Amino acid sequence: MARPRALVAIALAVGALMISVPAEAKNKHCPPGLAKKAVPCVPPGQVGKSWQRGDRVDDTYILIPRSDWDRWNLRDYDDGSTYLRVDNQILRVMRDTLTVIEAVRIIDRVLD
Repeated sequence: MARPRALVAIALAVGALMISVPAEAKNKHCPPGLAKKAVPCVPPGQVGKSWQRGDRVDDTYILIPRSDWDRWNLRDYDDGSTYLRVDNQILRVMRDTLTVIEAVRIIDRVLD
């Protein structure tokens, strides 16, 4: 009778450990300390700027050619906007002023 109780105790202990681990920490590429950060799995010094509508892009950027828009599933607008890659983000900006219209998405570093 002692064995079933021991197995139940072990199962409960393992279950409690699994519940206490955050979902981000279960990713085997993400250390547990980084899983708890505001932006999971990214060291605090490497979190990029949070772009807002109206911000102006002055730093280094990469223009995403129109031929690559389908590859990135980017929509073609007829408002004079284009897409830029800044750090690991894709931004839709006004072509003539480089003013941010929207932050489209964050690119996974695996694609770099």
